[in-house]
Order: sequence, then C-alpha cells, then structure tokens
Amino acid sequence: MRILLLLIVLINLLSSCSTLDKSRMLKTPTNYKFKEFLDSVNYKNPYTIAVDDEISIQMFSNDGYNLVNIGGFGQNNVQRSIMNGTSNQQNSNQRNSLGYKVRSDSTIKVPVIGRIKVVGLTLTRLERKIEELLKSEVHSPFVIARIYNRRIYIFQGGYTASVFQLQNENTTLFEVLAQVGGVYQEGNASRIKIIRGELDNPDIYLVNLSTIDGIKNANLNMQAGDIIYIDPFINYGSRISTDIAATLGFFSSILLVYTLIQP
Repeated sequence: MRILLLLIVLINLLSSCSTLDKSRMLKTPTNYKFKEFLDSVNYKNPYTIAVDDEISIQMFSNDGYNLVNIGGFGQNNVQRSIMNGTSNQQNSNQRNSLGYKVRSDSTIKVPVIGRIKVVGLTLTRLERKIEELLKSEVHSPFVIARIYNRRIYIFQGGYTASVFQLQNENTTLFEVLAQVGGVYQEGNASRIKIIRGELDNPDIYLVNLSTIDGIKNANLNMQAGDIIYIDPFINYGSRISTDIAATLGFFSSILLVYTLIQP
C-alpha cells in the first residue's frame, strides 16, 4: 500500500510540474534575439495621428484670450467668468472642447472649417493647420489639440492586466510602472518585454530593471499600442510543495475512510 501511495504521489507531482506555468503568456525561446536599443534611433519621435484616433480640439480667438463660439458656449460667458473671478473659465474650456474621431478616409469634420485631412500629422502640425484655416473667420486664432485614445497594455506576469492611457507625448517606461504600482512581487524585474509595432511582425525589446545598469533603457518613450509584459517569477519549490501537501491530504482522507470502514 505504501509503495502504491508513493507511486501515485510521484505521478501527480510530475504531472503538476508541466502545468506550473500554463498561465504564462508571450514566452520567447531560450536563445531569442531581442531588438537592440540603438543610440542612433530617436525614441522620442512625436506621435502622428492615425485612423480611429479620438481628438479633442479647443479653438480660441485673440491668441487664446476668448473661446470661439462653437458648441454653444461662447466668449461672452468666458469674459463674465474672468470678471467674476470664478473658476467657470476652466469649465467653459472643457465644454468648448469638441471631440472628433478620425474617419477611415483620414479626415475629421470641424465646424466652421469643414472636412480636413489629419492622418500623419503631429498634434503641433494639426494645431497650426487649423489656425491657418481659421484666420479668415477668427481674429488671431489659437488652437489646442489632444489625443485621448492613446493606449498601452500592461501585463504583470499573468497576475493582473490593465490598459494605460498615455496623457503626454513623452511618457517613459518608468512613469508607466510608477502609475501601476511598480513591478509586483510575483514579477521578474529582470525580464520586462516591450512589444511594439504590427503584431504580425513586432519589435520586441527586453529591459532589465533588476540592476541600476538597466535604468538607461527604462527611459524609453512609450508609444500608442505598446505592450508591456513583465515575466512572472515562478517559485517552483513553493508550488511543488503545495501540490505535494494537497495530494498527501487527499490520500490521507482516503486512507482514513478506508480504515474506518474495515471490519
């Protein structure tokens, strides 16, 4: 009986070893060649607008002093807010900010201006383009544009996942990790993968933040669509011990029942 019990425990142990890391994603082969961080590459290229981006546009006159009366909240309201010394100006800015989704034909349709092509433009070039088009309608136009759907995806070794909104043009890996609480205890700080580009042929970078030497690569600017995957640190000893304890407990219960039913 003891030999049979030992044999069953060993079989269960061996089968559990093969399932210890089944929840892991995005594994790379042992000798996988990651993309090199080259000094000649400019990682701070400004983001260019793409189809399906959501853009917020605020338009002002008099070099930013008055809001352009688009959307039903005009410059008179702003002037009264300034005179009263209230915070209504900020509220009016938010209300006057109109959202536009870039259509499949690479354009957005803006009041007063009409349809304009925006795909491939940076935010700075978009602002200047709209200001030029507004000059015939508005005195000293001033435009502020933002993109609100620039997302990256963060996976903490299979334990948690989140979607992070890039608010700034130059958000670094360090900033993203700080926002999500750093590397989890179960994560492997020496193996942080950055997956960038088209998923059928992506560039994959490996960042090692377990030592101070990896800090230079943590200054990498994140781009919309990036995937950050932090490999898990699997404590095989702890998991195997847990499996053994569970197996022994199960068979102890069986033996106890068997003993009790014996005449």
